[in-house]
Amino acid sequence: MNHLPALLLFLLALQACKTDMREINKIMNRENMPALSGENMQMWYTDSARLKYRVITPRYDKFTDERAYEEFPLGLYVTSHDATGAITGTLQSRYAKRVENQNLWEIRDSVIVTNAEGKRLETDLLYWDMDKEWIYTAQPVRLTSGDQVIEGNNGFESDQQLNTPIFKKVSGRLELENQP
Repeated sequence: MNHLPALLLFLLALQACKTDMREINKIMNRENMPALSGENMQMWYTDSARLKYRVITPRYDKFTDERAYEEFPLGLYVTSHDATGAITGTLQSRYAKRVENQNLWEIRDSVIVTNAEGKRLETDLLYWDMDKEWIYTAQPVRLTSGDQVIEGNNGFESDQQLNTPIFKKVSGRLELENQP
């Protein structure tokens, strides 16, 4: 029996199935993988056993390397709460990332912040400092309150409840009352 054709066929098949180990290592590199990941999650941020923020997200990834951050690649919905537990505002976006050691959020892609009075802030990029309870951006923003619309074309900053808004390069439509 001549086994040469079978051996050649086996070696040819083996060569065709050869896998590039660099590609496997790139895919399996644990440094690029989250330490914790979940879908359809709810998280609560508390202070002295009091609920401050509730976060709902379709996808959550936590990275614990030297970067130490949480990522919300499919967006999130946040409610902020006062001491009685009542909702004082909401925030939503299509992407967010929180750097843990700074307690700083980068929120982007269709960002909408609404406070308890119904003021609505819209932008494409917003930074939120949870410790200072301060939000800011260098991007254009739009703040709507009833029939009033203010646009900041070169940035914005405010407390997270939108009570002290500061606009840069303002334009908009305001209704002013006549004072006697």
